[in-house]
Amino acid sequence: MRYLLTVLVLFSLIFGVQNFAFAENIIPSASVVKSVPSSLDFAKTYKTTSENLLYLLLAAINEYNYSIEEIQFKTGSVLFKAYSKEFIASVSSKDGYNSFIKIIPADNNYNFSPSLLQKLHNYIELNNTISFQKVL
Repeated sequence: MRYLLTVLVLFSLIFGVQNFAFAENIIPSASVVKSVPSSLDFAKTYKTTSENLLYLLLAAINEYNYSIEEIQFKTGSVLFKAYSKEFIASVSSKDGYNSFIKIIPADNNYNFSPSLLQKLHNYIELNNTISFQKVL
């Protein structure tokens, strides 16, 4: 009897220690893992110059009363705050007359309303025919 009890205790210790050793490698369930919504248009191409697209983006941000935190004209990026979240928008030139815009959350937390991106893209599409000119 003593031998059987000793074997059971050793058996439980060996397999119990293995479970604790591999506890860090547990794969989280699907409910814990957050995925990026595929319906959102984070990057979109427009038929306009990158400078014009940057001004259209600033006009769209101003239209919906989002607060602009920082603008970098040389790199074409804008940091703005909407619904108490910060977003980074970057404008780049593809070729002479095509450019694209990418809007992502600054903290990489993609849990926000998709209407924010839709509003900005709709404003840019509706006003894409406007070309900005430098005033001397």
